[in-house]
Amino acid sequence: MEQTKHTVVLSGATALRALRHERRISSEITWGPVEPNEQIDAMRRATCLSSLIDLEDLERLGILVENEQIDLAVGRIAKRTAAPPVIAHCIGNLGEGGLMRIAKELYALSPAALTLDLARDSSFEGLLALMEELSGNWSLPERPLGTNELEDSLDFIDKPCGYYESAPVLNLEELRSFHAAATRMRGRKAAETAVKYAVGGSRSPMEAIMNCVFALPHEYGGLNCRPVETNRKIAMDETAHALSGLPYVIADAYLPRFNTILEYNGSYHDDATIRRRDEARTLGLMSMGIDVYRLNSDQLRDPNALEAIARMIYRRSGRFFRPRAKCYQQKHLQLLNGLRKAFGLN
Repeated sequence: MEQTKHTVVLSGATALRALRHERRISSEITWGPVEPNEQIDAMRRATCLSSLIDLEDLERLGILVENEQIDLAVGRIAKRTAAPPVIAHCIGNLGEGGLMRIAKELYALSPAALTLDLARDSSFEGLLALMEELSGNWSLPERPLGTNELEDSLDFIDKPCGYYESAPVLNLEELRSFHAAATRMRGRKAAETAVKYAVGGSRSPMEAIMNCVFALPHEYGGLNCRPVETNRKIAMDETAHALSGLPYVIADAYLPRFNTILEYNGSYHDDATIRRRDEARTLGLMSMGIDVYRLNSDQLRDPNALEAIARMIYRRSGRFFRPRAKCYQQKHLQLLNGLRKAFGLN
């Protein structure tokens, strides 16, 4: 069987755009895994020459966007000669599991490898946001959406920054294992802290912001309420069941150190029926000694409001909220605003 001479390996912003397109269309990743020998061969044959790339095929697959550059990876520096709209960089130490197959002779960096590839040019908050997106039950669109598009699309009802529901593409343990093994891949150092403190498992960007701000230690601008357990199932006892009518609840975020639940309430919680259900749910949990704090979109843009909630959580558990990190207030604001910016929020 004749072997195709060249392969195309998507990297950087192009691979991320392809990944988001795939999650939007399929609600999961359907790309195929790549064995080590195939990965080595694909990188060896990778090209960045426009004359050897089927641009129409990339456009049909939703990967190519007009007037935007195409980021490609190659295995040897000698193959880096590229002309606009193609840019390329050499990845000589791609770890096992670093590629996924999109189609014949078309590959993309795996989600785990992509976090390292993008780490070189990302802020800490941007990289943390990416890890939350990949490990969450949602995906951002391929490109930022305008206000009119959000208002006109049924896909984005009650979704402040526009996102799609999708199965996670990885879990944080897989991501941490890949980072630990990819000792020679560029970007690992920059990603080290973000992968250490990522929470994962969120069901929306707003939940991801809430989880990260409350979980991260003071030195990174967080409220130091970690650990944060997402989607924690809590069984109701007899009294709580009678009060709430529920056998169990799934908490957005559970803080075991404080026996406290954090919930993000989107605008649909303003509906009278939903509000009554939430009140009964909270009453049942409180009967079990579990505190519940419901946060809305306004609070998730106000660093002072978030700190006030953290102080109440600490006080209720008999602790004192005492950030000792240098320039804590500045770091707290930077973390919150950085995460919001990464998700396309004002």
